[in-house]
Amino acid sequence: MPKKKIVVFGLGKIYRIFLKLYDNTKAEIVALCDNNEKALANIITEKTVRPEEIANLEFDYVVVTSSYYKEIASQLCGYGIEKSRILDFNSIYENIYIPGEFRFVELLKDDIFQMSKSDNVLEKIKDVEEKNLFISAKLFINSIKDKNLVSLEEAEFQVYSQFGEDGIIQWLIHNVEIENKTFIEFGVEDYSESNTRFLLMNNNWTGFVMDGSEENIKRLKNWKYFWKYDLSAKAAFITKENINELITEAGYSGDIGILSIDLDGNDYWILNSITCVEPRILICEYNNIYGADKKVSIPYNKQFIRTKAHYSNLYWGGSIAAFRDWAEKKGYYYMGSNSAGNNAFFVRADCIGLEKIPQTANVFVESKYRESRNEKGELTYKRAGSRLECIKEMELVDICTGQQDTISNIYNI
Repeated sequence: MPKKKIVVFGLGKIYRIFLKLYDNTKAEIVALCDNNEKALANIITEKTVRPEEIANLEFDYVVVTSSYYKEIASQLCGYGIEKSRILDFNSIYENIYIPGEFRFVELLKDDIFQMSKSDNVLEKIKDVEEKNLFISAKLFINSIKDKNLVSLEEAEFQVYSQFGEDGIIQWLIHNVEIENKTFIEFGVEDYSESNTRFLLMNNNWTGFVMDGSEENIKRLKNWKYFWKYDLSAKAAFITKENINELITEAGYSGDIGILSIDLDGNDYWILNSITCVEPRILICEYNNIYGADKKVSIPYNKQFIRTKAHYSNLYWGGSIAAFRDWAEKKGYYYMGSNSAGNNAFFVRADCIGLEKIPQTANVFVESKYRESRNEKGELTYKRAGSRLECIKEMELVDICTGQQDTISNIYNI
């Protein structure tokens, strides 16, 4: 069967996804097009054409690799191109199943209209992209694993973590002496975004994760690859009263590789209550808006839920100084935070040399993310000090003295 001749319209992000799936043995790109002349100018090829020139070409289909399919299709129809010859790659990428094959170019066969909807093609495409991402991550790991870092930011990359924690963890496990390749993480939601998932899949560690939502844990256990890894999961609302029991019941005690805490609430108090395990690497999410120096946390409340505590969603957790105080007393080195300014990394002092502590570990990283909300739950994008202003009537505890006061008084607002 002769190759189909196609014109690709749209040269942005969706086009780059298309190229990952494109098979030149089954289709030939005869021209590239975009309404943005700057995008065309950046393509070094003789195949670029203006939209109005497409009708003069010899082609079978125009593949629209843009989210503006309707507008572009209308534009092309205005140039005399039949609607049946204009394909929407973006919707196919999201919704189409092609029996026996997952490459988009299979749509260019004569049975183009014999398609049924399913998530199968999307899952297969995701698998391809995931494998490519893992390959890139491995190459990056090999390039930085032996470096002495100026800051943890140098090691950052993201596969499943919220920011760059995946890369930082990889650098740490290559530089920290670890006997038991085990981890515990809580506050993972359904584990699709977490600090330890890449570690689980890339390094085949053993782990235990928890989340307060039964539905989240159910979704995790329905993950198609759950069977492939030594991962246990439990739905539990974690308190300082039950944390040790939850961990020991799961079979963990003593020396472990990594403990990662992300509860958006009583994080400091729960960390301070853990006695059953001694992690070599500790990752704690802290509330950046409390600043670099105040050793403070929300008062302990067994029933604390961030979204109910204050409408702004800004009142939760402890300060970086509070966690650093804990670490110093327990014999941990502070390695620094990620560049987003929300996760702090600590290593047990008996497991790493001083020369491995990044040079700028003690530099406070001001957070850039803007997650504040109004009374209606809408994002308000407040920055810097204006975030504390939102919650100035709320109270914090000095973790050293036990004194409790309003944020307004503590920060002289």
